[in-house]
Amino acid sequence: MHLLLTAVTAATATPPGTHCLSNPLQWVCQQVQTRVGGGNALGPLVQEVLDGITVGLLILIAGQVLRRVVVAAVRRQADAQVHALTRNVLTIFTWVFAVAGGLVAGGVDVLWVLTFGGIFSLAIGLAFQDLLRNILAGIFILLEKPFRIGDHVAIGDCEGVVQTIALRTTALRTGDGRLAVMPNLTVFTSVILNSTAFDQRRYSVTLPVEPGTDLPRLTEVARGALAAVPGIASDPPPSVQPRVEPDGRSVVVASFWVDYRAHDPDTVSGELLTRIWGGSAGRDGGAAKRGA
Repeated sequence: MHLLLTAVTAATATPPGTHCLSNPLQWVCQQVQTRVGGGNALGPLVQEVLDGITVGLLILIAGQVLRRVVVAAVRRQADAQVHALTRNVLTIFTWVFAVAGGLVAGGVDVLWVLTFGGIFSLAIGLAFQDLLRNILAGIFILLEKPFRIGDHVAIGDCEGVVQTIALRTTALRTGDGRLAVMPNLTVFTSVILNSTAFDQRRYSVTLPVEPGTDLPRLTEVARGALAAVPGIASDPPPSVQPRVEPDGRSVVVASFWVDYRAHDPDTVSGELLTRIWGGSAGRDGGAAKRGA
């Protein structure tokens, strides 16, 4: 009976939450308790905070390692687009699990974490809705792939080569060497003109028709040159069309398709003009020009 009363008295004399937890950081709690007194709750509180920080950091480190492994595997088997999507999604999930795991390890009840997480997500969604919309737009851009990293695109008033597709923004390198950074939501809702989506692009050279020019002869020579120049595709077939410009000038437009990845369009156009003027009875080339 005496032992039972002693145990009850000891239990009621020590406030709850003042005992050190049994884990690798127990010694920290014991050191604090030694300095401030055994019945103080500061030691367990410090231990729980350190537990939460430690678990959060461990999850972050594990997430970083996992992300690098997965991204390296994806990089060997997929393109840069899938690589960017994988990296962005794993980064988001790593931080979410690190924060949640740290709170639970720090002594916060799981139900409180879920409730607080829902409320926090709602508050963040209302306060940073533009940021979240840009992140979601970036994920959909990576999934739908209207363009890839390295493509030459025109988005609204910006035109250039795609450099990065990040969580919030898409970056283009313009033709004059400047960097254009635009929100993903703007990219997602804009009309995108991708100049490098296909292997072949259409080009043309404009031949001025001066007085005294033998138009049928020039047209015949142009057709023969289009068929003879290496690099000009036969499907779709090239075409030669005489027409009158808005300023009243008569011209002949030779249009053709080139696989720009395999052949330099400027070289192909130069050789085409050389063959045309060389085979047109010595006629001067004048101011012939090329346009894409």
